[in-house]
Amino acid sequence: MSSPGFGRAATRLGVVVAVVVALAGCGTPPGLDRQEQVAFARECASLIERGLSDREPPRVAVLGNEDVNLDDPAAFYSQLERLRGPSTYNLHDSTRSADTARQPLDACKTNPRISSSLLGPKASTASTATTTTSISTTVPGR
Repeated sequence: MSSPGFGRAATRLGVVVAVVVALAGCGTPPGLDRQEQVAFARECASLIERGLSDREPPRVAVLGNEDVNLDDPAAFYSQLERLRGPSTYNLHDSTRSADTARQPLDACKTNPRISSSLLGPKASTASTATTTTSISTTVPGR
C-alpha cells in the first residue's frame, strides 16, 4: 500500500516537469524581431496606401518631409521602404519602452501636400491670346 504523501509528491513533480517543459518550448523563436519589424512595415504601407487610394489623382501626400505619390507605384513603394521599411522599427529602443503595441504606426499618417496654387503666383506667368469672332445675322426684308 502506498502512502498518500508519495502520490501527491509524484503528482506535483509531474506538474512541475510539465510546466518546465512547456516554458522551455515557449522561448522566442529565432527571427521573431525581424518578423515583427516586417509586419509593422507592411501595416504602415497598408495604412498609407488606403489613405491615398480613395483620393482623386494625383494621389500625393507628405510622409515625414517627403512627398509620396501612389500614382507612381514603383517610386511609392521604394520611398516607403526607405521611409518606413522594417529597419525603421527598432523594437528594442529604450525611449519607446512605454509605447503601446500600435504606437509605432502613428508615424504612418500622411499629411496633405500643400498645393502650389495656394503658395501664391508663380515667378513667371504665361499669357495667352484670345480672339473673338462676331457673327452678324441679317433679317431679310429689313
